[in-house]
Amino acid sequence: MPLFRRRYHPRILHTKRISYSDLFFILRLSRGDLTLRPIFIVASVELGNSTTKSIISATDLKSGKTYILDKAVRMTREALSREGAFCHTITMVELSVDSIAELVKKTLQDCAAAAGITVPDLHFVVRSSGVTAGFSTVEEMQGVIQALAKGCMLAGVPPRKMISPMTIDDIPAELRKYSRMDRTYFDGAVTGNEAPAGESLVANEMEGELVTAGLKEAAKWLDVDYRNPVLSLDFGTTLAGRITNDQLPYSKVIGSFCGLAGAIPDALVSKIVSEKYPSVLDFTSRERGRGRVKKEVVKAYAEEVLSHLRIEKVKSGTRFGGSPVNVAAARRNGVTLIGVDAGDNMSDLPKIGQIGEEIAKDAGIHYVHHVIDEVSASITERLVGIAKDEGLLLPNTKIGITGRAGITGRKPELVLHKLSDLFERNMEKEVIFADDALARGAAVLGRCMHQFGTPSNPIGGIQGGGCILGERVKKQKRNI
Repeated sequence: MPLFRRRYHPRILHTKRISYSDLFFILRLSRGDLTLRPIFIVASVELGNSTTKSIISATDLKSGKTYILDKAVRMTREALSREGAFCHTITMVELSVDSIAELVKKTLQDCAAAAGITVPDLHFVVRSSGVTAGFSTVEEMQGVIQALAKGCMLAGVPPRKMISPMTIDDIPAELRKYSRMDRTYFDGAVTGNEAPAGESLVANEMEGELVTAGLKEAAKWLDVDYRNPVLSLDFGTTLAGRITNDQLPYSKVIGSFCGLAGAIPDALVSKIVSEKYPSVLDFTSRERGRGRVKKEVVKAYAEEVLSHLRIEKVKSGTRFGGSPVNVAAARRNGVTLIGVDAGDNMSDLPKIGQIGEEIAKDAGIHYVHHVIDEVSASITERLVGIAKDEGLLLPNTKIGITGRAGITGRKPELVLHKLSDLFERNMEKEVIFADDALARGAAVLGRCMHQFGTPSNPIGGIQGGGCILGERVKKQKRNI
């Protein structure tokens, strides 16, 4: 064991907001001209177990880089409605179609106003949700997506801006010259990833797709070639993510993640914060306190939490970590499901809450967030370790991490330390961390649907390779 522990320097992209007017000014200066360049404006609307977000992004269609104009975040518990409820969050906040729609409408309108634009200025809107509790099948997730659509329409978004354009005439006139719809069409592949054929494997399938795409875009800012093969992890309240291979022109999804993520630290603080539907977001810096921390104490408590978790390959059952899964479909498609649960379908979350209460009482409240960081990093290590043991990782597979339970605090540095030990090499250049990857993925999905590719700076294909447009065209002609 080395005398001094190496200090790691994570490659992490933090969201920096930029006003719509400032973006035009910056892009003009960077290109050395004063011509107006069309910008593709996309809103991501996400109903999460803890928060509901609307993030508006603007993509420079020449460089392919995405800028965040603004974001609005509300607590999902604001949509509590026992009348007409058809689903609930992991913390049992009951939701109805109308309550979801109203929360979405307010969040989207707030975001547009903060970004300095109007809802009609949006070119496209992408809806997604991590709320899967209360469903027995992955198909029931459609109810949430429809409720999100209703909220977007109440905010002023027409239905045509929430579906893929069918012809070039369906694309705004000022953006048409950037589309390659005359040569190719949207066939469901996003950033060169081909989804499992015709059926969902996990309830939050779309989140896995979006965060994978968003991490690929984020990597452009970090100077990392994060194209296939990749392993992506989204540590929101629930876990999402994918593993891809290096097949061309489209890679196959060979692994998918499901179960619990941020719900675990949420449970850890559930008996410390005063909120009825608690989240780590309620655990303020004042409540965290200050004081000296002993590493051996942190590790001991972390191991106690981990003893209540099941981090494993999902081999059977219809639910894991509270979320519906389709193990038979995964097997048919050659996809390995890897999940995180607390006991049997969240049964041990209350026990984790008791551990948090014990930490605050016996060790001091300032220990809690240190334990959270250690637990989250350990979960990441075990998930990647299972993927490695299952033979799902290629020698050049890059790893991307997003979500509050994966990138906050000291988690990135701890993750790098653990993964470097796991692979027996320095992983600094092989792991990226990004804020708001799902929203960035929404912008990328919108580009794919409109065929706004950037051949000079491709986001699809494999590491070290060029644009796959030609191969896509050939594949689509063979399939016609």
